Amino acid sequence: MKQVRIPDERVGVLIGEGGETKREFEDLTDCSLTIEDNLVKVDGEVLDEMKAQEVVKAIGRGFSPERAFHLLEKDKMLYLIDIGDFADTSNAEERLKGRVIGRDGETRRHIEKQTETDISVYGGTVAIIGKGRNVEVSREAIRMLLKGSSHSTAYNYLEKNQGKIEQ
Repeated sequence: MKQVRIPDERVGVLIGEGGETKREFEDLTDCSLTIEDNLVKVDGEVLDEMKAQEVVKAIGRGFSPERAFHLLEKDKMLYLIDIGDFADTSNAEERLKGRVIGRDGETRRHIEKQTETDISVYGGTVAIIGKGRNVEVSREAIRMLLKGSSHSTAYNYLEKNQGKIEQ
């Protein structure tokens, strides 16, 4: 049995209205969920547990259940970037979150589209769901922004690396 702690405000998202999301989760993963406060226990076969645990983490990092369920697809993975590794104050962290999201979510959507990934900026993290190579390209573009590169530099990097994107 694996355990994952998620933010209190994300527990309701994991359970869903009338327990609907929890039931769907259990059907899709062949695992059972036990939720006590914000500690989620995942119980099932080892490989199922590992995938299910990633889905719980993704929901905890701000993804909708529908987007988090993409992790159950073949070759999909979750990658987390700690914004705190790039910021020394909470103001700097908020500014960096804004750089990754962009005006009206434009930057995040552009990176998602170019890399065929899903991105969530939540709390102190940026989370990415996608195929391995796509996540690598997305991660590098996001790291560039977090390190202070201009948006055009990150966008140029995405253009140059289109050949690495898996369909």
